[in-house]
Amino acid sequence: MSNHNIRKAVIGDLREIQSIARRTIDKCYRSFLGDGGVDWYINSGESDKELEKHLSNSFVLEQDTQLLGFSIVFDNFIHLMMIDEKFHRSGLGKLLLTFSEAELTRSGNSIIKLETFEGNTQAINFYLKNNWVISKKEADPEFGFVRVFFEKNVNP
Repeated sequence: MSNHNIRKAVIGDLREIQSIARRTIDKCYRSFLGDGGVDWYINSGESDKELEKHLSNSFVLEQDTQLLGFSIVFDNFIHLMMIDEKFHRSGLGKLLLTFSEAELTRSGNSIIKLETFEGNTQAINFYLKNNWVISKKEADPEFGFVRVFFEKNVNP
């Protein structure tokens, strides 16, 4: 694997972060959010707005000048983490997750959290494999899906 760098995101990264998110959501989220949910989230601009809102808490994973993924971390929470769908199953997710965990640990957190959707079995299996524990599941009746909440004790 080539050298990869993870750094704080800057405003010049926003368009590519948004593009990675749109591609990844379009390709990977339809099985559990449905076509209507995915199309609405992308086409409404809500995805882009969410990423812009959290840019100051974002980190990007890059190789040379190409962005391969990003994470958004704040408080004790990994709010969002995505690897461009073209690079899934290449070890980059583990690299970015490990970095994000360390970033939250450096901030003094002993328990860190994240969440995903119940239908996102690839993400659920990934987090379980990386020693995260499911803390609860909660239905979101407004949107019609179930959120799966994870925790990890980083100060055993």
